[in-house]
Amino acid sequence: MKRHALMATTGARYSKHLGIRYSNNDVTPTVVWYTDAHEKLYEKNKGVNAIYYHVKSGDGTLQGWIWRGYLKTATSQKPASSTVTTQTNPADPAENLPITNENTLIQEILSLFPGTTVDQKLSSQAGSVVYTDDGEESPTVPTGETYIHLSNSSMTMDTQNYQNLLTQAGYPAAKRAQYRGWHIGVRVQTEDGYGEGVNQGDAAIFLSPAK
Repeated sequence: MKRHALMATTGARYSKHLGIRYSNNDVTPTVVWYTDAHEKLYEKNKGVNAIYYHVKSGDGTLQGWIWRGYLKTATSQKPASSTVTTQTNPADPAENLPITNENTLIQEILSLFPGTTVDQKLSSQAGSVVYTDDGEESPTVPTGETYIHLSNSSMTMDTQNYQNLLTQAGYPAAKRAQYRGWHIGVRVQTEDGYGEGVNQGDAAIFLSPAK
């Protein structure tokens, strides 16, 4: 697979086939991980397949397998941009990787749901959709929750683009305002050429009433 620069702050890092838990990812929140392989594993306890990426730290001292739903595009040292840009892979100047900052896109979508509270569980549900395995892009939505899928068709991923997509999906500003006080989880697919029916810029949104 291509070499991508990613970071993880949730979940854990394992040895091959999840035999040994090396560390929780919140212990290494600032480490930039570089991908070099991927593998589909069947998780018996969940009854589903999951894709794990093999990653290494830049200095090569850390490595392991992390579920791709926990990985996000590494933040740049430059001011975050709300549009898709190209960045040269420092290990291979000839390879230009189309990337964007997922955290920036998530914040853009969150701004379109004023008064909501970010919920990690819902964010994980959203991550399972946009970083899906075969057949999982139509998730089972728990009773009482709202699920919104946004199919991106523009290479410009900005607030206006997602606002238009939400309106097209039946969620104009007036309807979104009704979710004030709810909990929300958002993830956005930012990996170019990901495949499996998910396009770069696709977003998954889960909303649940506050308990």
